[in-house]
Amino acid sequence: MKKLLALLLFILFLILAWFSWQWYKNNILCCDEADRVEVKENVTPEGETGPLLFNWNSDKVTVTDLWKDKKNELLSGFADDKILQIKGIYDKDEINNTSFDNLGAARANAVMNLLKDSISSKNIEINSEHVELNEGAKSNSFEGVNFDWVTRPKQIVEIEDKTLIYFPYNSTDKVESENISTYLSKVAGALEGNDKTITLTGHTDNIGNPPFNKKLAMLRALAMKKLLVNSGVDASRIKVVSDGQTKPIATNDTEEGREKNRRVELEIK
Repeated sequence: MKKLLALLLFILFLILAWFSWQWYKNNILCCDEADRVEVKENVTPEGETGPLLFNWNSDKVTVTDLWKDKKNELLSGFADDKILQIKGIYDKDEINNTSFDNLGAARANAVMNLLKDSISSKNIEINSEHVELNEGAKSNSFEGVNFDWVTRPKQIVEIEDKTLIYFPYNSTDKVESENISTYLSKVAGALEGNDKTITLTGHTDNIGNPPFNKKLAMLRALAMKKLLVNSGVDASRIKVVSDGQTKPIATNDTEEGREKNRRVELEIK
């Protein structure tokens, strides 16, 4: 009986030894170390190649070796009358854990921070665009921003779903009238052949008392409405609203911030 038990234990030992050898051979000795692990310096993440890459559900930007040349290319297009548009892309299925409306805007902002030492924030617009990313984007990195230099009055800023038109202090006069009129003519053209409407919302900085600013903001919106009507938009398709000083988009503690708050927001729906 003892001999039989010893034989069974020996057979069990041989079986375990064989399985151990197979595992070792397949996982450790299957190939040379150089074939199993590829080590590269400054490698870009798996997926698309590009100067700036992002991962699914993330606004963290990965800077690759291509960024230096891309940055120099962008800087070569700089001019005082030009604005660099940084448009971040995003998929509606991505989870947005940022303070921005969507990951596209968050990605554009992350890239803007890479350029703020070279280009003034006054010459940069961040925007976002909803796209349908391919299935591989969920597991591989992808290029999450597009760049474009545009010549535009700095008093006009386009974001994803609206346009901001800025005004001088305590004024309802539009800045650079010819350029803004041209832009509003294009807006009028965008309404041809459809039933879309325009909402114009006037805003001010916090200088002055609230009742006065409420009225001033309304007058600014009405000034934009008049221009749109002159451009061929039916007045019935334009809604005018005043938010006065209640919804700043920048600090009122600096002149630069107050300039951004003195605006009319134009939205097409």
